[in-house]
Amino acid sequence: MKSTLKSAAVMAAALISLAACKKNNDKPAFVRAEDILAKNAIPSQTFTGNAGTGFTIVGEKGTKITFPAKALRDGNGDIIMGNVTITLKEVLSKKDVMFSGVMTESNGQLLESGGELLVLGQKDGKDIQIVPDSNVVVEVPKVMNDQDMGLFVLGDRKRPDNGGNGQQPPQNPNTWLPAPYAPFGNGPNSYSFNLPGFTWVNCDRFYNNPNPKTTVTVSPVFQDNNQVSDLQVMLVFRDIQTVITFPFNAYINKFESYQNSLPVGLQADLVIIGKDSDGYLQFGTQLITISANQHIDASIHRATQSEVDAFLATID
Repeated sequence: MKSTLKSAAVMAAALISLAACKKNNDKPAFVRAEDILAKNAIPSQTFTGNAGTGFTIVGEKGTKITFPAKALRDGNGDIIMGNVTITLKEVLSKKDVMFSGVMTESNGQLLESGGELLVLGQKDGKDIQIVPDSNVVVEVPKVMNDQDMGLFVLGDRKRPDNGGNGQQPPQNPNTWLPAPYAPFGNGPNSYSFNLPGFTWVNCDRFYNNPNPKTTVTVSPVFQDNNQVSDLQVMLVFRDIQTVITFPFNAYINKFESYQNSLPVGLQADLVIIGKDSDGYLQFGTQLITISANQHIDASIHRATQSEVDAFLATID
């Protein structure tokens, strides 16, 4: 009898243990914000070449840059003859744009992107420059778009006060400006242009849409933790290669698009992300159709890796 009771007790303890394990395993594995950012960060690719003889680099996504002989100079203006280091970031999808920190807008106007690049150069750890008119040729594969494009560079032009009332949200310094001085080639498989300098460049065009334009506002709705920092609200458009972010307007305590910039009728995924007080990712998405004077309450919650991956898999 004692043996039987002992066996029953052992069996019961085992079942309780298994039930506890199952319960723990059923808990969602929330992902930390830093892990999501690290997983999706745009990698910096590093190349070495001889500036005296000239060289060519090819990025992992197919971007090709050809540096002619004696096309680079140091901070004193002297032509460089030895080895230099070139770093390259390729932003060739809407998903890449989301994690690049550089959205497809120009002073509040929507842009359609054909690909963004960051190209930097150094010699012995010091920044170098491109010799003017040295024809450093860049070829960007048409993997993101195949429309007629032009060259844009990253600038810091002051945003106009559309209403004149001093209540506009602050200007995003990461705005694209046309580079009319640079000839631009639209080949069958790639865009080509002369690199104007070591900086961010973008194959872009202004998005033209005859629909009425409107302003959209967004308020976060916290589901499980209202101590959320680094909040960002984005629109990832469905039918155009465009991703924008909403600045926060402290005067109205809402995230707000640029004034009268969004075409009524377009569809986009609204994405809101942030980091809670425990370091976990806060995340939410919803498909919207832009309407006049639209306000959106955007739900945001602690998310799992699989939830984020599933959404990103739908972004071109």
